[in-house]
Amino acid sequence: MQNRVNDQPAFILHRRDFQESSLILELFTIDFGRISVLVKGARKRRDAAYFQTGHRLQLGWGGRSALKILTQIDCRPLQIPLKLYSCVFYVNELLLYLLPREQEQRDLFHRYQHLLLELAQHQADDSLEAVLRSFEMDLLQQLGLMPDLTMEHYSEQSVQAVLHYTFDMLTGLRRCEDGSEAGFGGGELLSIQQRRFDTTAVLKAAKRLMRKIIDYNLQGRTLQSRKLFQQLNKKP
Repeated sequence: MQNRVNDQPAFILHRRDFQESSLILELFTIDFGRISVLVKGARKRRDAAYFQTGHRLQLGWGGRSALKILTQIDCRPLQIPLKLYSCVFYVNELLLYLLPREQEQRDLFHRYQHLLLELAQHQADDSLEAVLRSFEMDLLQQLGLMPDLTMEHYSEQSVQAVLHYTFDMLTGLRRCEDGSEAGFGGGELLSIQQRRFDTTAVLKAAKRLMRKIIDYNLQGRTLQSRKLFQQLNKKP
């Protein structure tokens, strides 16, 4: 990576305290992918409010080690409703765990930025579940982790809407020979593949499928944002 970088579009995925007043930021940048930056004296700076998730940033940094030193920051805040920050924390955790370090992911960066804009403009009657499922699929596809939902893995036969299928990360899609409805309906799989999240059944199937794929690739790591989301959505 270059010794000094200026005016780099970036988003904060995670922040943690370092020593008495500094921060270490995990960033998603347009040209360098996921990197770590040290902000010296961050909590004493006049621009301390910039070091939050959900802000569009222009950053500069220097250094040759894996941990860079922040040299520049400009901020364009996004007005994301507080109740939707659990969604931001969730997708940030996915990026933090799944993105390789210091590898450009320009298309995914733009997709992530679009997601934040969608959340900022979110209307109560919009389907938030559909927004999240679509982003999960984009993330998995960009990283080469999204399976083809239109074909059985071993038989190479096309998925049929009237049949039911099981899904395994090692064996892929397989037809339920006994006609069991315990897996996924073929019609649901085809709708997911086409991003047609227009029924409750398809949304539920997409959530189950995405969780199965994501959990496998997390390799045992736990998403704290899921716990937060469950707590925020508990019925009184």
